[in-house]
Amino acid sequence: MAVNYKRKLNKKKIIIFIMSILLLFIVIGFVYFLFNKDEVIAILDSEVHTIEETDTYTLKIDYPIFHIKEVDNKVKEYVDKRKKEFIDVVDKIDYELTAKYDFLLNVTSSEYNDIINIHMNTLSYTGGAHYMRDDESIHYNKKTKQFMNLSDFFIDTEAFNKIDDLAYHYIMKLNLKSEKYNFSEIWVRRGIIPNALNYSHFTFKKDGLEILFPPYQIASWADGEIKITIPYSDLNELLKDEYKGSEKEDEKVVLVPEIRDLSKYEDKKLLAFTFDDGPNTSTTSLLLDNLDKYDAKVTFFVLGSRIDAHSEVLQRAYLEGNQIGSHTYNHQNLFVIDNTTILKEINDTNEKIKEVTGEYPKLIRPPYGNTNSEIKRLSSLSTVLWDVDTLDWKSRNAEKVCEEIMKSAHDGAIILLHDIYESSVNGALMAMDKLSKEGYAFVTISEMATLKNRELNNEETYYNFK
Repeated sequence: MAVNYKRKLNKKKIIIFIMSILLLFIVIGFVYFLFNKDEVIAILDSEVHTIEETDTYTLKIDYPIFHIKEVDNKVKEYVDKRKKEFIDVVDKIDYELTAKYDFLLNVTSSEYNDIINIHMNTLSYTGGAHYMRDDESIHYNKKTKQFMNLSDFFIDTEAFNKIDDLAYHYIMKLNLKSEKYNFSEIWVRRGIIPNALNYSHFTFKKDGLEILFPPYQIASWADGEIKITIPYSDLNELLKDEYKGSEKEDEKVVLVPEIRDLSKYEDKKLLAFTFDDGPNTSTTSLLLDNLDKYDAKVTFFVLGSRIDAHSEVLQRAYLEGNQIGSHTYNHQNLFVIDNTTILKEINDTNEKIKEVTGEYPKLIRPPYGNTNSEIKRLSSLSTVLWDVDTLDWKSRNAEKVCEEIMKSAHDGAIILLHDIYESSVNGALMAMDKLSKEGYAFVTISEMATLKNRELNNEETYYNFK
């Protein structure tokens, strides 16, 4: 009997010990989450989105999580280094502030034939005529688990050394094709000498090798970045077998978006939900998966720099009848850049949207809502701002986002959100669920204008449709 009692006692002690250990891990995990919330959420969402705003500067950082230690370490190292450099510069500036300083760091990626191509780009404004730019790219082979240079894709050094003639041909072809360029042959030749540095920004795609040349490499700052694509028909004989691509051109498919009968919304209260800073495959898809529940269409103001990496979800949004507008290419403050850069920010985004949807956008939302008559003239698009700001980027809380929408919703309102945050998407859907029961319908900007008998023009700024 005493033996059984001791066994029961020991068993009880073991159970208590195990439960104590589990509880300790839970507490440690909770504490880690509190102090590293952004990183934990990032791992779940596979992207990090950071916004910091002070009296002197705005800081915006977007980068994906690859769940490959070597790759993520390199990306994080770049992010931390560039952010520290910017903060150090801003802290030392003692002259009078004429415009808020700005820091924009964006990491884009693509994958083709087991190669992850990552381009890290920083634009920082600390005064002067324009933003300062920094570019860095890395290329990782998932099979070999090695980082690669462009020369690694070629048969040998002799084959790689022919890249400059191919690059020169397509740069000059671009020069002839577009009236906006006037490249100097000496400048171009200097910037395309075959070495790892000159060809660090490349991506293999279905139609060929895309090479990016940052400003000042082959042309002036005003010309911006230059991109060329060398087709596989010119490349295959120089590439290793495993990297050769198809020489057939893909057939162009005409996209026909869903168009709905607006007559059923004529007697309803109307809301325009608008989403900035996307697209984002995971969170934008979550939104699209649920819009039909509320017979809703929304408007996306997208960044051109994000389109390549998330083109499929953008095309889906368009085909399902949602409206696609421009939020410029890199989210630069249009008040502090010259007209040439403004045009490039707008036109490059227009072209990216056209590539994916088949049509140019009709709407633009300038970053930070910064616009004036000159920017409107340059864009030739209708400028759409907002009158309901959910501050979703700050709260990162679905219930608070929903609460802000419910508090300010009114017939004709334009609601500002960001579809890069899951909390924003969930908050918007929660609000739609409640507002649909109050007789609201959810429409795009163009649908709203039609239903409100307003003809959109390029001179007005639209905050709402009261």
